[in-house]
Parts: sequence; C-alpha cells; structure tokens
Amino acid sequence: MTQRPPRCIEAVQLGAGVMIKQSTNHNSERAIAALGLGLALVALSPSTAQAIPAFAAQTGEPCSACHIGFPQLTPYGRDFKLEGYIAGGMFPTWKNFALMSQIGYTQMHDKVPGGLAPGFKSNDAWAAQQTSLFYGGALDASLGLGAFIQVTYDGVAGQWHWDNTDIRLARPGTLFGKPLFWGITFNNAPTVSDLWNSPPSWGYPYIPSELANGPAAEQQIPALAQGVYGVGVYSALNLTPENMLYTEADLYKSLPNRMSYALGVGPATQIDGVIPYLRLAVQHQWGNSSIEVGTYALMDRPYPQGMISGATDQFLDVAADSQFQYITAKQAFSVQANFIHESQSWQASYPLGLASNPADTLDTATLTVSELLLQKYGVTESFNTIYGNADPVLYGNANGKPNTNSWTTELDYYPYNNGGPVWLPWLNAKIFVENTIYPTFNGLARNYDGAGTNAQANDTLFAGIWLAF
Repeated sequence: MTQRPPRCIEAVQLGAGVMIKQSTNHNSERAIAALGLGLALVALSPSTAQAIPAFAAQTGEPCSACHIGFPQLTPYGRDFKLEGYIAGGMFPTWKNFALMSQIGYTQMHDKVPGGLAPGFKSNDAWAAQQTSLFYGGALDASLGLGAFIQVTYDGVAGQWHWDNTDIRLARPGTLFGKPLFWGITFNNAPTVSDLWNSPPSWGYPYIPSELANGPAAEQQIPALAQGVYGVGVYSALNLTPENMLYTEADLYKSLPNRMSYALGVGPATQIDGVIPYLRLAVQHQWGNSSIEVGTYALMDRPYPQGMISGATDQFLDVAADSQFQYITAKQAFSVQANFIHESQSWQASYPLGLASNPADTLDTATLTVSELLLQKYGVTESFNTIYGNADPVLYGNANGKPNTNSWTTELDYYPYNNGGPVWLPWLNAKIFVENTIYPTFNGLARNYDGAGTNAQANDTLFAGIWLAF
C-alpha cells in the first residue's frame, strides 16, 4: 500500500475480484466503481478470475491502470481492492453494475463418447460458458464500505449461481507510527480476498475450458469456493514506503444444504465447525518492479460424502506463493509461483471403505510466466503439476495415483485495453487462444484409466473472445 498522490484507478479481477485505488486523502478521491460484462468466445470455470469495466467507468481510467491485460492486478489495482473498492465513489450508481459473458470453442485431442458435457457434441464444441452480472464499487465511501459481487449463469450446467463475493469495510490508520490499512471482509471463497494472482481464486488459468476434461484430484482450498461463507480481518502495514506486510485471518462455515441449492452451488460439502484460514505476505516495490513472497493455510473437518453428522475426516492445506511484476508503459512482465501441500486424514472415510488409506498427501505446484506488449499483445506459458500417493478408491484409475502434469501456452489480443470506442468507452475485450498438453494425466502417460486411454487424449485447444463493459 505505497503512499501516492490522489488519482483514479482501474478495474480488477473477478470469479474471483475487482479493485480500485483509494488515496489516503478521502476528500480528493474521484469515483471508481466496477463491474464487468464479458462476452467471450471462451470457456470459464467458476473459479476463473475476471476484470470488470464498471470500475474503469467510475474512475474514468482505462482498465490498464489496474490490470496487466486482465485479470492480473497492478500495484494500483491491489491498493484499490485493499482499500475497499471505494476510490472515486460515494454511493451506488448505475455505473457500479456490469455484465460479462464468455463464449469459447473447445477441441480435445480425442472425442469424448456421449459428449463433452450433457447436451454438447463429442468434440469441436462451442459454449457460452459464463454470463455474469456484477456490482463493484462503493456502498458507503464515508464508512469505507465497498463490494465486489458476482452472480453467474453457467451456460454448460444451465443454471444460475452466486459467484465470487467480497464485501469490505476498510479503514486507514497507523501502527507504531507506520501507515496502516485494515479492514473486515465478508467473502465466499478462501483466497478470493487476496491481492495477488498466485493463489487459486485469481491464479492461472484465468479462462479454462469448462468442457474439457480435468484431473480427478482437487485440494480443499479451491474446492471450497462458493460452498462456504465467512468473515475475516486483514491489515497492510507499510514498514517503509517500499515494503508492505500483509496479514489476514478468516473463519468460514459450509453453506447449509438448502441454502447451497438456493444459491445454485448445491450440494455443498458439509464441514464440521468453522474453517480457519490464515494469510501472510510481504511485498517489496522498487522503480517499475514489485515482488511478493507469502504463505497461507487452511484446516477443515469435512464429513464423508453424503453425510452431515458423525465422525469427520481432517484436511490441512499449507501453501507458499510468490509474484514478480515489471511494468512500464510499453510492456508488463510477470511471474507467479504457487505450491500447496495437503495432508489428508481419512479417519471417518477409511473405516467406511471410501478411501484406500487412513492418510494421504496431495501436492500442487504452478509456475506461470506472462508478457504483455503495448497493452495489446500477450503471451503466457504455464506449467502445473499434481502429485500424491496412490489411493485407488479415491482416484479410481489404473495405478491409483493423482499425478497429472500439464503445459499451457496462451496468446492474447486486447483491442480496447487503453479505452473502448467512442460509442462505448468502457468496453474491453480479450481475444485468446490456449493450447494445453498433458504428458501425464490421472497417474499415467498411457492407459491411465485401464481402458486404453492415453494422457494425450485430453490435450485441449481452447479459443474465444471475452468482452466486458
């Protein structure tokens, strides 16, 4: 949260958040609100991050003020989110609302008998994967109250659901004579409140195909998104003008089953008691560069599948992440690294025959490198690996292991990143092509399912356009 002269700022992320920079001089702020409409010839999963031009409309700034392309946040974008989405605004206006829709084309290496999804072809399929309505910006700036709220229609599943939500009460202050920004957040996903693009809610892939096959294994931190609700406190302390210490602690509860169905995400995994989540990060800024190094952790006690009482299992996720950015007027280079280790104790599921082992481990590592030139041309390369011990009951594949490796190359074109056409100045667009290859999938390179299917069968070409206004 580096101190800066008052100015308007940009749009941020979704699916997970959007941000606006707020000066510590509240009397000099101008309006920034945000919500984004995205129409995309692309596919998007519920955890996908997005940028919404409503924030740009409120501030009068282009989306590039807060984003590297979208949805990666710049330092200004991180400050905007940190300080409650209120910069430049006072109360809700029509500019705080936006729409987004994404349409994409999915081509897998091999056809999928019966269709890529119910109602879709076995390959070479188009889908309007996601259409979202957003509210983003100030609720009452005098109180420091702002929000990012998303409601989404899933065009593959054919239903509405609540999506990334982050409502904040943020206040400036001091601690030991150092500038401090602190706040309270109500949100519905661990890491959705995060400022960096390394943890799952805002991490790569930003626009995955919803029709393509995915790995069988998933850790608790991403799996809980939108199936929980919680309250947390956070703070950002400027140790020096260049160095910020960020801390956050949240407590979550699983949605009751009836509520999870009402919100379109049922059945939600039922968790005994509260779910603690902790976050610690240090950011250093110099010149046009910034680097963050952090850690986060979550522990929960889920009931075995289909149960809501009795004995529980226990999961502990411990993660490390880092992000580097170098941003100038003509280029933006970024690197994100993330590693999550999950310890799984099947103390309830193992006696019921729902797991092969009384305990397992599951690890995920992601490294993403991206370059954006002239705010128009982007290229991204990402490597993801999932690995753990064998558990045939859990994974149901030939060798019982979750091991999956993937490489994704993405090319992007942003025709309106510095401002839309005269007839719709807040319009933004992302035209993209992604190619993902799997050297290993669900445990093996060849015959991973015991029926002769090779990892290569899941290689995916995904292309489309994402419009937002």
